[in-house]
Amino acid sequence: GEAAYEWRFDSDALAWSDNAAAVLGIADTAAIASGRAFAACVEAEAGQSRADVVAAEPPAPPAAAGVAYQVQYAFKRDGGKVWLEDSGRWFAGAGGKPQRAIGVIRAIDARHERDRQLTQLAKFDPLTGEMNRAFLTETLTATLDETLRSRGACGFLLIAIDHLGALNEAYGFEVTEEVIAKVAKRIRPRLRGKDFLGRFSGNKFGVILTRCAGDELSIAAERLLAGVRDDTILTTAGPVAATVTIGGV
Repeated sequence: GEAAYEWRFDSDALAWSDNAAAVLGIADTAAIASGRAFAACVEAEAGQSRADVVAAEPPAPPAAAGVAYQVQYAFKRDGGKVWLEDSGRWFAGAGGKPQRAIGVIRAIDARHERDRQLTQLAKFDPLTGEMNRAFLTETLTATLDETLRSRGACGFLLIAIDHLGALNEAYGFEVTEEVIAKVAKRIRPRLRGKDFLGRFSGNKFGVILTRCAGDELSIAAERLLAGVRDDTILTTAGPVAATVTIGGV
């Protein structure tokens, strides 16, 4: 599951071990026989490439041990991509600049997906897919800090689903969860792209309105009230009427 390489910076030649094509899931390594060609296959917004890391390092005196690096990135291939962990060392020439690098790549799709899911669980509510309370609070703090720096204004709305206990008694827990999830889906498209939505507690959502003046706060609240109450919510138990109460600051 691992493949080795040697990269010469003077010629940009990139030599691979015989199993590299199998690890990368490509036909052969002829198309990635140079550092430039390989870098073109790394997704620009999916991790930092090996070339970026080495280029960012200051010149180093020649040393037998070299300078260690480790990065993760997505490698594009036909039919999709594979996440790689790239570990190695680069060695400096007489002037201290990188002369060559020797390293190993390893496919880590399963580990990357597991890490992504853990990050998702740490920041987002599993029922609605929106921010959880901790991440919403963190985002609100950052928004307040930025608003103070720019001497602007922002708003925060707390949206509570009315009579959730009665819904639970009448229809059961699973239907109540359906209502919560679908209320979130009605709120989301009525927000501006620069606003944030999170689940504040069991029946409450928080909305962060960035760059929002005082009169815009009530306009936003009315828009969200109407979006929830204007039509019944279809559930497995049939249509359910839901309303919300909103307070803001």
